[in-house]
Amino acid sequence: MIFNIARRYTFSKKNRHRLTSIRISIGLLFTTLALNVILSFMIGLQDKKFASIKEYYSYDVILDVAENTDVDILLEELNSDSNIKLAFKFLEVPTIINNSDNSQFVGKIRAFESDIFEQLSYTLTKGSYQSDGIILSNAVTSSSTFTYMKPIDLTILKKGKVVTIVPMQVKSEISGEYYTPMRDFNNFYALMNFEQLKKFAPYTKEQIGIFGELDSIKDIVGNRATINTWIDQNESLYAAMKLEQYLMYLTLSIMSFIILIQLYNSTNNLIKTKQGEIAMLRTLGITKKQTNSIFIFTSCIISFLGIVLGTIISFLLLSYSNDIIKLINNLTNYSIPILTVNVDLHFSLENSLMIALPLLLITYLMTKRTINKLLKKDSMEILLNE
Repeated sequence: MIFNIARRYTFSKKNRHRLTSIRISIGLLFTTLALNVILSFMIGLQDKKFASIKEYYSYDVILDVAENTDVDILLEELNSDSNIKLAFKFLEVPTIINNSDNSQFVGKIRAFESDIFEQLSYTLTKGSYQSDGIILSNAVTSSSTFTYMKPIDLTILKKGKVVTIVPMQVKSEISGEYYTPMRDFNNFYALMNFEQLKKFAPYTKEQIGIFGELDSIKDIVGNRATINTWIDQNESLYAAMKLEQYLMYLTLSIMSFIILIQLYNSTNNLIKTKQGEIAMLRTLGITKKQTNSIFIFTSCIISFLGIVLGTIISFLLLSYSNDIIKLINNLTNYSIPILTVNVDLHFSLENSLMIALPLLLITYLMTKRTINKLLKKDSMEILLNE
């Protein structure tokens, strides 16, 4: 009985407040849709940044190998594990590169073995990685006087046998240019062939970069190396971006609060317009508890329908976002700037529930409060004033 009466008070054609119910449901639909899309877009931007950091700079893990550990044996063990995509050794030394016009590049040289470099995501746009020179990013060469095949003076701050740091100057040339979409890496790192850098800095400690699952890495490595995850290496940046994420959630919460105020007013008005029907139900012998259940159930059906439809549309919109963006650009014959941002949008059930459940809970509490206030009034007095 309660369900049938509640259904009558939602979207029944005989319900005189049907349009108000539909407006509330549509409002919650667009609220859920907007929050899901905004949250997905912001998380997508952060994930893209984190992915670039791991791919070009910090990898999933970097190992600082202990003194008595055989790097090649450790590499062989790591690469034989199915949960590790790639493990490779590399060298890294601070450097100062001087040009003939006294301009400088201050940063680090990172060196890989040739066969490994081909498996990584760095794109060589000029020259050859097997050459003996230095490879700068095209971001540096295009914004400075450093040019391809031009001689340079290279100062390497290498590790000495006795002294901690020994500066060594060598004549070299810019033998190539590379590209990555990560601006910070491009402006700070130069690349070099592993064997060549090993000649210049023979006592430099070899490190191991790994793409793979952390648990598997820990099981294999044991105490043979210090494990530095990409989060450990970028602790300040990670903390800042996590703070940004929390502020994003706070902003969305404030937006939701404003929307819920409007929702409260609409729900409040909807329930109050039904006070005559509430009084009629009471005079027909329906108890306060049953009346309470009927109208709370009614409000929850309206809210639930709007939230579920908003979630379904969010799923479809995010799942087919690339196709939708292409269709919009083709129809308008214009690339809308916000739609040209290269971000992978994914529907997250966890985030969707985080949005939906509070909306349902607050709707329930608002309806319960309003109904309890109306039930305190005398039914005959309400009918006389209707």
